Amino acid sequence: MNNFLVKIFSLLLMPAFIFFMPFNGYAQMFSIGDAEQRSARPLGSATIFGASWEVADFSYKAEGAEDFQRLDYSGNLLRLFLNSPGLDISLAFGGSFTGMDDHSAVNINARLYNNLYLKRDPNFHFAIPIQLTTDLMQVSRNETSAEFQQSSLVFGTGFFSAFRMGERFSLHLNATPNYGFSFSQGSLFGGGLFRFDAGTFVMINDLFGSRALSIGYNFDFRSYRIEGNLNDYDFTSHSVTLGIGF
Repeated sequence: MNNFLVKIFSLLLMPAFIFFMPFNGYAQMFSIGDAEQRSARPLGSATIFGASWEVADFSYKAEGAEDFQRLDYSGNLLRLFLNSPGLDISLAFGGSFTGMDDHSAVNINARLYNNLYLKRDPNFHFAIPIQLTTDLMQVSRNETSAEFQQSSLVFGTGFFSAFRMGERFSLHLNATPNYGFSFSQGSLFGGGLFRFDAGTFVMINDLFGSRALSIGYNFDFRSYRIEGNLNDYDFTSHSVTLGIGF
C-alpha cells in the first residue's frame, strides 16, 4: 500500500516540474513586438495541478459499534490534485501534520468524465457531465486496530458551466450527485455509496507567462451504507483550492 501511494504521489508531482521549467524562450517570442498577441485560452481546456486544504468531518451513523471501534473525527486534510479535460485525480492525507491528534486518513480518487454540451460558445459553456468515479477511503485510529477501508465505484451526472469574464478571467461551476457501490478489501460487494460534490473556481489566465492561476472552493459529501453496523459513516468536507493551469 505504501509503495502504491508513493507512485501516485510521484505521478501527481510531475506537472509541478513542468511548471517550474524555464520558459525564457517563450518570453522572447513575444518580446519582438506588440503586434503579435497571445490567443485566449479556450474555456475548459486547461490542465490544473494544485493543492487544497480540506476541513473534513467523518461521523458514525449506525448503532452497535463500541467506542474503541468508532472512527469519528473532525480534522483537516491536505489534498493534491490534477484536473484535466476528461480525467481528474487526487490524493489526500490527514494526520498529526494536518492537526489530527489521534487519527490518520488517506483518500485516493480518480474520475473519468465526458461533457455533453448543450451550449458551447467561446465565452459560455453549459454541459451535462457523464462521469465514473473510483475511490479509496482509509481511516484509522491510533493505538487501536479499528480501521475503515472502503473502495468504491460510483456513476453520476449533473451540470457543468463556465463563462468568460473579460480577457483574462473565467468562472467555472459544477455540481454532480453520484451513486454506486462500496466494498472492503477482498470483497466483491459491501454496500451502497451516495456522493454529492460541487465546486467553483476562478481562472486568471496568463499570470505566469502562458500559465494561469486557479482559486476555488469544493464541497464533498459521501454517505457510506455498508452491510453490518461498523462502516456506516457520513463524510463531509469543505476545501479551498489553489492551482496552476497550463
